[in-house]
Amino acid sequence: MSDNFQLLKSDDDVLLFEQHGFKHTFIVGRFKELYLQQIKDKIYSTEQKPKNYPFVVFLNLNTGLRVEDKVGIKFNSSKWESVTEEIECQLLKLGDSGWQKGRLRVKNYVDFLPEENRGCQYSSQRGQPPKS
Repeated sequence: MSDNFQLLKSDDDVLLFEQHGFKHTFIVGRFKELYLQQIKDKIYSTEQKPKNYPFVVFLNLNTGLRVEDKVGIKFNSSKWESVTEEIECQLLKLGDSGWQKGRLRVKNYVDFLPEENRGCQYSSQRGQPPKS
């Protein structure tokens, strides 16, 4: 995967996907809403796991680890991150006269800041530890 992707900052731009012989257009803001709803539906699905499963995962991570019941390791934060496969599409930016061909990928992650770190400034960018 290339790291030259650009963040889609304007929710008013338009995405065009051509899949299985059909063309689908979405305003970026609406695409984000629909995507997030699908993620929520999967996370909070009660079909195969308890209803509070996502919260249990973060709670368990936040309590830390004990290696061979000897060495305690506490976490400053817990994070889930997901990156989609790249999807061929076109983008029409407001004010531009034509479509720009490219690929779309969606990154999402959830950060959890433990209560004891509330006074710290925390950057949600990868590799950035809390700052006191």
